[in-house]
Amino acid sequence: MATSFGIGPDGQGNGTTPEDIQIITAAEYANPGILAGCEVDSTTGMSYHIKAGAVVIALASDRYVKAPVSPQTIPTEPAPAIGSRTDVVYVKQNLGGSDGNNAVIVGVSSSVPANAVEIARYTVNAGTTGTNQAERTGDTKYARPRGASLGTLYGFVDTDTSVKAEGVFKRGAGSFYLPTDRNIEISLQSCVSTELAADINGDQRPGGSVMYKIYVDGVLKRSFERGFSNIWDVRHFEFGMDLNAGRHTVHYTVERRWVQAGSTGRWRVQHGHADKFPGDIFHVGDRGVALV
Repeated sequence: MATSFGIGPDGQGNGTTPEDIQIITAAEYANPGILAGCEVDSTTGMSYHIKAGAVVIALASDRYVKAPVSPQTIPTEPAPAIGSRTDVVYVKQNLGGSDGNNAVIVGVSSSVPANAVEIARYTVNAGTTGTNQAERTGDTKYARPRGASLGTLYGFVDTDTSVKAEGVFKRGAGSFYLPTDRNIEISLQSCVSTELAADINGDQRPGGSVMYKIYVDGVLKRSFERGFSNIWDVRHFEFGMDLNAGRHTVHYTVERRWVQAGSTGRWRVQHGHADKFPGDIFHVGDRGVALV
């Protein structure tokens, strides 16, 4: 019988069980990883020093535990005679049934064992005499609360600086996945100009305007119009919206909308050059769980 976290035993001895707590912990975090601390430092010998902290470990897809990590130094094998090897530093939750005890241990292996989470990864080359000579690699993951921001969901930078005139140009097509109903933020940073690289007289030359249209799941959600001239200015557009859990697609189109008298109407995205202009930047970010 399941019991809420923190409820003590009743008259029949039914109360919070380890399984109850594991299920609740898995519901709290979107992924296992480091909670805090657990920094791994190399040494002048063949060992690693681990600082104090805590991690979230997945025992199953719906069973997580929080594990404390004490400061310690752990040995690794001597360097290989030839080639290289991978050292994965991990924190593991032992289980009585398979390990004979329920200790939290820190170890080094070539891969992450069951009931463990990686906290660092190194490449150890032949001839290495200390882990300070090894190369730190890998992508350390931190446990993320389910209600927290997922960060960047999708990004695109238009670096095509070719000159354009009439036509509808589709850009930034991509997709992203939402684990829950979320509030997302879509932004578009535009840097466009006339076809001329510069005005030798320092005066603003006639240009026109372009229209940006942003689509989510094939449906037009917003349109933005901006003017362009020989001045390489940057404009920023942004809006938020709620989306249901699941996979979604995005893209935008850009087209010339208006031509100023005396202008050729030819325009281009400005990216790079000596001054590192940004081009057109399309970004989809997560603001958190949808509240409606």
